[in-house]
Amino acid sequence: MNKGEAVAGAVCVAIGVLMLLESIKFPYFVEGVPGPGFLPLWISLGIIGAGLVLAVKGIRPRLVLQEGITWPEAAGWRRVGLMLGALAVSLLLLEILGFMVTTTLFMAVVVFGLGVRSWRMLAAVPLLSAVGLYAIFAVWLRVPLPKGILAFFG
Repeated sequence: MNKGEAVAGAVCVAIGVLMLLESIKFPYFVEGVPGPGFLPLWISLGIIGAGLVLAVKGIRPRLVLQEGITWPEAAGWRRVGLMLGALAVSLLLLEILGFMVTTTLFMAVVVFGLGVRSWRMLAAVPLLSAVGLYAIFAVWLRVPLPKGILAFFG
């Protein structure tokens, strides 16, 4: 038994339950679209699930696959740094460039950071990802996203 993991899992479950109890006070749907309680509810359920897995792993380590953690080499850390840097820059540029441009550029950096060097993939995957995310959030869920330099399109 690993007491640290069991306690950490229990704390995660407790925090998730508190979040869940608070999130159900907000409406889940407002006028047919996800309301302010939608995301907190699902995040709290995810935290509860992760906490349960961690607690079970701490109490019964044999129930969980035992694979050693291997830390990345220097190249792996550079990839992580590249992706975190790209995320930070994209957050700074989101209002200026808009969602579509920023997401496309961010996804291109991430795909490149993962080792893809095909120009077709570097062009298609980020653009299709940005269009797909825009369709989900702006069209389907009606979340207002920043338009930035593409504001003249409406």
